[in-house]
Amino acid sequence: MNLKNKHLMTAMLVAPVLALISYFAIDAWVGESPHAAREGQSYSLVEKPNCRYNSGACGLKNGDFELVLVPEPGNGGRLVLELKSEFPLDGVVLALVDQETGERPPEEMGPVDDSGLVWSLDLERPDPEKSRLRLVASSRQALWYGDTSLKFTQPANPD
Repeated sequence: MNLKNKHLMTAMLVAPVLALISYFAIDAWVGESPHAAREGQSYSLVEKPNCRYNSGACGLKNGDFELVLVPEPGNGGRLVLELKSEFPLDGVVLALVDQETGERPPEEMGPVDDSGLVWSLDLERPDPEKSRLRLVASSRQALWYGDTSLKFTQPANPD
């Protein structure tokens, strides 16, 4: 390699700089910029990894909006699902979907207090291996929906 050729040396120095400039310019040109939730729009929530194992909690998230589901033992072997949010919610509806019998009718969660940050629902304990949870929450006239596994409702193994 001839390192005395000034054209070759200039190209070796300029090429990485041009690559970085073009990378950021293309991202700014075509990249989606974050925006606040708009009234009347629907936004999907993505289940976090802790929903897929016996963690005792499940997070659903989209940007800054996050819901956390925490299972509590109920009376008679039932399950109490508690939902916590950083933003006040207007209402929450959830439905259990069983692989064998299909979707059960949706049920409304009730607010625990007047703040709208904590919601709760007492329901029949589902089979975590065969059921999924579908959820819709309303906040500031925008809808947030998600689908998650129920594996997190199982008690953690003390292994």
